[in-house]
Amino acid sequence: MKLPAMRIQARNFRSLAGVDLRLGPLNVLIGPNGSGKTNVLNVLRFLATTVRFDLSAALQEWNGFDHIQRQSAKPGAVELVIEGLVTANSSETAPDRYRLRLARHGQSISRQEEFTFKRKDGRGRRITVSGDRVTIYEDEQETFSRSLASSQTTGLATLPKLSDSEGGLGIRSFTEFLSRILVFEPDVSAARQPAREYGATIAQDASNLADALNRIRTRDPDSWELLTQELARCLPGLRSVQLVPVGGASKAVSVQLRERGVAAPIDLADASYGTVRLLALLAALHEPAPPPFMAIEEIDHGLHPYAMDVLLDRLRAASRRTQILAATHSPTLVNRLRPEEIIVCDRDPETGASVIPAASADEIARAVQASDWGPGELWFSGVIRGVPA
Repeated sequence: MKLPAMRIQARNFRSLAGVDLRLGPLNVLIGPNGSGKTNVLNVLRFLATTVRFDLSAALQEWNGFDHIQRQSAKPGAVELVIEGLVTANSSETAPDRYRLRLARHGQSISRQEEFTFKRKDGRGRRITVSGDRVTIYEDEQETFSRSLASSQTTGLATLPKLSDSEGGLGIRSFTEFLSRILVFEPDVSAARQPAREYGATIAQDASNLADALNRIRTRDPDSWELLTQELARCLPGLRSVQLVPVGGASKAVSVQLRERGVAAPIDLADASYGTVRLLALLAALHEPAPPPFMAIEEIDHGLHPYAMDVLLDRLRAASRRTQILAATHSPTLVNRLRPEEIIVCDRDPETGASVIPAASADEIARAVQASDWGPGELWFSGVIRGVPA
C-alpha cells in the first residue's frame, strides 16, 4: 500500500514545539496524559477542517490563533507539514509535500503554503501561496504567478480550480486526501441510537453506527460475516447481530444483539459501553471504501483486555487498505505491538514541550531483546520512557 502520510512535522502547534514523525501502515501513540498524543491527532483535525471549510473556519473552531500557537516566552510561527505518497508520480525518494505556515502580525494572521509534487516522470513542480499571490515553479524555475481573489483563503480551498496543466490535479489529490481523513472518536450515547438509512460511511462520532453497519452488510457480506465473528470472540454467548427497520415517516435502522439461550434480543441502547464502542471500531475498520488515513483516539477505552487480540488483528488487516494512527493507554495492547508500530510520547519537564518520538523503534527492539518483558511492560516500567515523571 502506498502511504499517503509518510511523515508529519509540527512546529509551535500547541504542545508540539518541534515534532518530526515517520509513519508506517499502523502507528500507535503511547505516553502519559499531556504528552502530546492528542495534539498529533489535532494536526490532522486542523488540516482536515482547513480543507473542508477554509482557514478562518478552522481557526474559529479552535477559538482563534492563540489556541493553536504554542505559548512560550517567544512564540513562533505555527508550521505544519505532511509528506506522503499522494499523487500518481510520487515515490519514497520523491514524496509529495504540503506545508502550511501561520504567523501573527499585529492583529492579522499571515499564511504561507507550499505544495511540492511531481507532475510527471522526471519533472518536479512546486506551488507556493503567500498572501493573495500564487506562484508556480517547474524545476525551480518560475513559470507563472497570479493573484487569488482573497488573502484570507487557502490554496487548499482555491487552487484545485487550476487546470491540470497548471497543477490543479496534484492539488486536488492533496485536498481529497486531507478532506477524507477520518479522526474517529465514537460517541457511545449517539452510537446506541437508530440511524436514518443513507448508506453512508461511518461518521467521526459513530452517530450513524446502525446505518454504517447496514452498509457493510449489504455491500460486503464477507466482511460483515467476519465482523460478527470478531465481535462474538469478545462477547461470549453472542449468536448474531441484527439490523432491524424502524417504523416512521423516514426509513431508519436499529441494531439488536441476539444471544444464545436468551429469547428476546438486546437493543444496542441496552448494551454495555464497551460492547457499543467495540462494535463502532469494528465498523470503522471494516468499511468497504475506507479513507486513505484514519486516526483513532484512545482506541482501548472501555474495552476488556481479552478484546485486544481481536482489535489488533483487525487493525493490522485494515492497515493494508487505510493508514492508521491510534492512541492508547493500554500496556496490554502495547505488549502485542511490534517496535516499528509504537510511537513513544513524552514531555520535557523543563519546557513542557512534547518529545515525540521519545524512543526509536531500534531502541524499543533492543530493550525487548535484552529483557524478558514485552514492550507494554517496558513502557509501564519507564524503560522506554513515556510515563509520568
